[in-house]
Formats: sequence, C-alpha cells, structure tokens
Amino acid sequence: MKAAVLRKMQDLVIEEVPEPSSTPPGHVKVAVKAVGICGSDVHYYKEGAIGSFVVREPMILGHEVGGIIEEIGEGVDLPVGAVVALEPGIPCGKCQHCRTGEYNLCPEVRFFATPPVDGVMTGYVVHPAEYTFLADGLTPEEASLAEPMSVGVYACREASIHLGQRVAVLGAGPIGILTAMAAYAEGAIVSLFDVRKKRVEFACSLGFSAWPFRQGPDLKYDRVIDCSGNRDAIQWGQSVVRPGGKLILVGMGAKGSMLIDGLDLASRGISVQGIFRYSNTFPAAIELIRRHRGKLAAFTEKRIPLDELPTYLASNEYLGYIKTIVTVD
Repeated sequence: MKAAVLRKMQDLVIEEVPEPSSTPPGHVKVAVKAVGICGSDVHYYKEGAIGSFVVREPMILGHEVGGIIEEIGEGVDLPVGAVVALEPGIPCGKCQHCRTGEYNLCPEVRFFATPPVDGVMTGYVVHPAEYTFLADGLTPEEASLAEPMSVGVYACREASIHLGQRVAVLGAGPIGILTAMAAYAEGAIVSLFDVRKKRVEFACSLGFSAWPFRQGPDLKYDRVIDCSGNRDAIQWGQSVVRPGGKLILVGMGAKGSMLIDGLDLASRGISVQGIFRYSNTFPAAIELIRRHRGKLAAFTEKRIPLDELPTYLASNEYLGYIKTIVTVD
C-alpha cells in the first residue's frame, strides 16, 4: 500500500509500505479514505521538527483521519463497513493522568505522526476499537474533521463556557473557527479576530462576527481563547478579558515566545489555562459536525489525491484554503 513518508525535512515521498497483516483482539482494521492536512504536518515537512519532537527516522504523516472499517478483531462489536473517525492518541491507561481521565497528558501517549510514531496517510491502519468512533451519516472527509473539532470542544469544556457569555477567539484558522462553533453550541456570543483579511471574511461568511486583530467593539470578554500562539495576540487577549474571566491558550507558539502580565492577572482575578489536545471529546465533536455540515462544507471541498501531496506541500498551494483533505484510494 502507498504512504506519504517524510524521510527528512522537505523530503516527502510516496512509497510502498507493508499493509497490516492481522487485526488483534480489541482492534479494528480501517481503510483510510480521508486525512486532513494539519499545521503540524506542514511544520514537520518544512522544519523537520516541532519543539522536542524531531523527525530522525522516516515517518508517515497525518493524524486527522476518516475511514471505513475493513475488519474487526476478537471482542469488537463495531460494524464492518461503517464510517469512523480515529482518535489519534493512544495513552498508556495506567498513569495518574490516565486514571483521572486526563489521558491527553499521558507522558507515554503514542500519537499519530508524532515522532517516532507513524501517521495515517496510507491505505490501512490497525487501531484500538476503544479509540474508534462511529460517524454515522457522515462522509469520511467529514469524519476527518472530528480530530480538529475535538480541540475546540475540549477548549470550551475546560473554559466552562455557557449560555450568554461573551467569548473572543483569536485566530480564524481551522482550529479557531471550529472552536468558535463549539463555543456557539454552548450558547456563547462569539467574536473571531485575525490579522488576515481573507480569514476574517471567511469567518463572516459562516455567520460569525469577525474583525481584524485589535478592531471591533470595545468590549471585555468572559473568555478569551487564543488559537494563534502569537505573542501579540495573547497580550491583547489578556487586556480584553473581564475581571474574573479566563484566558485560554490553545495555540502553541515557540518556546519562550509568550509574555503574560502576572500582576494584571492577579489584580483582576484572571485565570489562565493551557489546552493540550483533548480527552473524551470525539462523540461530541462528531455530533457538532453533523449539526454544522453546511457550514463545514468549505473544510472538505479542497481535496487532493495522496500521490500529489509532495508537490502540493512544496508549492505552498495549501495556504489558499482553510483546510485540505488528502484522499486515499
């Protein structure tokens, strides 16, 4: 079967890799049909590393996956032929974080396309049934959005967002818009901000209130969710949190790049919380996708076959789209 293998920085090839030969008990074999290109895939391709995660050996890219169950192992009752989304992180299940439900913080988690773990831009993958979620009524392309949507669902859950709160989302890229959808689903009054005019216009086309960075109404927000990782955005975000509000950090900037005013936080009673991936979110994320299929059409309309991925990334063409889906036959 074919796979998109990153040999080293800016050396991505489509090559044959072995197909999984068996499906162990408690696992499913999934025919991969659609994989969303994430910023992390681009970063590994362009830079060969993200922080301490360095591509030292060839690695298959991709972790936002929708597919179809091809085969089930012993003890699995999921139906063959069903469309599914795969949660890409497999935790140890034994550490303190796993025992308390915070398995996204498991130090031993094996996460698709995070060195040295292979991703899913390939024909088939064998995955634990426990982290395989039915996406009834969705296409595989739509199911692949469950992973990025989970980031937004988890951020809003951890932020304790509820009816009537004013929420500012900084960054109107894929994660920002999906986070805004999750906040809106909780009854929040949501505003999006971005430095790029095209992204502001796109957010407005989806029905959101959106403005260029540092513009818009002169308001204080109950929750500010940063999805950019940008230092200036975070500093401005802190300034528009109301006293007693929360600043939620989703975007991951470079190490040491964030500057937060501790005195301001203390004197105005502002809480700061970091968000790392997600836990126990996929069913809620899939349901949100069902409810917003119309709005999410733009997230799945740009599709490229697996064979074209190396040229596509090298050309930077992906920058012209909110999301690109790699299709696998």
